[in-house]
Amino acid sequence: MMIRAIVVDDEWYNLEESSDFIDKTESFHVVGKYQNPLMALEEIEMTAPQVAFIDIDLPEMDGITLAEKLLETNAALIIVFITSYNQYAVQAFDINAIDYILKPIKAERFQRMVEKIKNEIGAQSQESATIFHIRVFGKLMVTIGDNPVKWQRTKAKELFAYLLMEQGHYIHKEKIIEDLWPEHDQEKALQILQTSVCKIRNLFSSIKKSVQLNYSDNSYCLWITEGVSDYFHVTQALSSFNRENTATYTAVEKAGILFAKGFLAEEGYLWATGKDQQLREDLLIALKEMMNAYSTRGCEEATVRVLKGITKLAPFDEDLNYRLMNIYQKTGNAVAAFNHYQWLERTLEEEYDATPSKRIKDLSVEE
Repeated sequence: MMIRAIVVDDEWYNLEESSDFIDKTESFHVVGKYQNPLMALEEIEMTAPQVAFIDIDLPEMDGITLAEKLLETNAALIIVFITSYNQYAVQAFDINAIDYILKPIKAERFQRMVEKIKNEIGAQSQESATIFHIRVFGKLMVTIGDNPVKWQRTKAKELFAYLLMEQGHYIHKEKIIEDLWPEHDQEKALQILQTSVCKIRNLFSSIKKSVQLNYSDNSYCLWITEGVSDYFHVTQALSSFNRENTATYTAVEKAGILFAKGFLAEEGYLWATGKDQQLREDLLIALKEMMNAYSTRGCEEATVRVLKGITKLAPFDEDLNYRLMNIYQKTGNAVAAFNHYQWLERTLEEEYDATPSKRIKDLSVEE
């Protein structure tokens, strides 16, 4: 099977050269070529790439920021930077880029990168051997094999999401109705519940061993025995986290990336806000403990990486943003400080109708 790839470079001749190298491997299919990074971001769901080859020096949005936004859409996306500059290598690997290739591209070096990508794709395929996948951060997306579940009834979709949140526990039907459909009278709400239950069971009838919706003592319970979910990864990472055991750190960092869009944030479920807040707070606690542990041990790169993850979850935290930008300036990385400030300014304005403080703004322009 060909590996789906996109290429982003504002210089058309570099774009064509990189695309030519990729096509000649006979392992990749270039599904999108972009000189404008905003267009690459806009079409990401349509192109659905497995790999993104990105130049760093781009108009409108630098390659590092583009990669971060693409990863928010698909945390499994493999990132490769192809650039004329080597000073961004640390930032590139902060976001888990698989490789960093300098122009002009050398065939032997490019082939080594190709083999690295093939190995990574193979590992992902092995991890995702199960046919059932659930994504809950941002919007709810469920697939059986390669086919997305077509809910048809929005109430069935909402009920599935609600029971997934309490996966493995029985929830009384009156509690379900109270949380999901309080605007309906009892008789109408009960009818909606029963219809939604039937719809869910029909939708997953082909994988009954993986998904079971059980009923007992006026209560419903969703059991998922086989399946991959970003929600399961986040909750497991948090429950397994141990500050004294650095082997648990990687899973928490990945959980922070997965959570970036918020728990069912695009679905508009009022009952989901409590779970969103709980997960966010738990992740921040764990990430702050990791940051302090790395800082105590003198692991500066790891400290910065985790601190970046924290600011993504809590952009309103002035002290943490100041700390990150201060580290950038002290280590001579003024470009990273400026880029972070631009992101922070935009985020605070769009989400909180606020602006960064003067002391943070001053850090963005220091030499």
